[in-house]
Amino acid sequence: MTRRRLLLLPLLVCLPLALAGCGDNKTGTNPATPSGGAPASSGFKAALLTTGPVTDGGWNQSAYAGLQKIEQDLGAQGDKQESLKPDQFAGAFRDFASRGYNIIFAHGDEFGPDAAKAAKQFPKTVFITTGGEEKAGPNVAPILFATEEGTYLQGMEAALVSKSGKGGFVGGQELPPVKRAAEAFAAGARAINPKFQFTPIYLNSWTDTSAAKAATDSLLGSGADVIAHNCDAAAAGMFQAADGKPGVYTFGVNADENGKAGNVLSSALLDIPKAFDEIAKSVKDGSFKGQPLALGLKSGDVRLVDNPKLASVIPAAGRARVQQAEQQIAAGTLKVTGS
Repeated sequence: MTRRRLLLLPLLVCLPLALAGCGDNKTGTNPATPSGGAPASSGFKAALLTTGPVTDGGWNQSAYAGLQKIEQDLGAQGDKQESLKPDQFAGAFRDFASRGYNIIFAHGDEFGPDAAKAAKQFPKTVFITTGGEEKAGPNVAPILFATEEGTYLQGMEAALVSKSGKGGFVGGQELPPVKRAAEAFAAGARAINPKFQFTPIYLNSWTDTSAAKAATDSLLGSGADVIAHNCDAAAAGMFQAADGKPGVYTFGVNADENGKAGNVLSSALLDIPKAFDEIAKSVKDGSFKGQPLALGLKSGDVRLVDNPKLASVIPAAGRARVQQAEQQIAAGTLKVTGS
């Protein structure tokens, strides 16, 4: 289930957010000064909603980078509300839509139901969710990143370097795309070692670093020596727990997290900024079509980024197998499924 620089929201902007039911944990960029530094002039307005902080170095930070790219490329006015709880989703949608925002990016599968409802209430605003099982409509659609294509390849790498034949996964919530990514990791590992043992742990939190550390300690204690994640900001606990452990390797996701610890073997990167920017352009020029946007290895929006510092860890013959699988997935001849 990739993560930023924050600007303080002036008091006059905070007041309407509070009246709309927004909590103290929401912040927004100054709508008069886009993150790119130049004043917005196009009249186009884009907003971002996240369930975690945009300084997480991965998933949410990548989304914020997408908002900043829209500001810079389109001269748009950008704003955001971050670290939202589920009971705040509807109010956040209403807040931006009622103020005439052209597009609202809701960054996560869990926003789907509220986005669908808001789309009916505000037909002039386009609602985009990153992930989601809801049906698309004239002004609502999901971006469907095939993260599982990247994690499948990581699973292959994991089995190639594992000495114990045991691996684990730390997830934020057991949402469909997060579960698919975990199951694909296991499937990739079993393509190398059919007896590979895999244990996923879900935290029910995207920010609880202590819980992620405890989960990782548990996995390490059970003999796992390769551990992946999709838990956003909480992943700091996973990296901390595993860093420096001899023979243990971790895996990043959503953004290039190869520098998060000394033993990160690779990252399954999603080009979220590119996707956000292209959709915003289509909304602005009137070419937007309300249909799911499926992105993966074939489109180049999902990529396996190996850590060059650990390149020698994977045997050449094993790396060739991973590269072959990568080509087959991109060509459509290898379908990634769960474990």
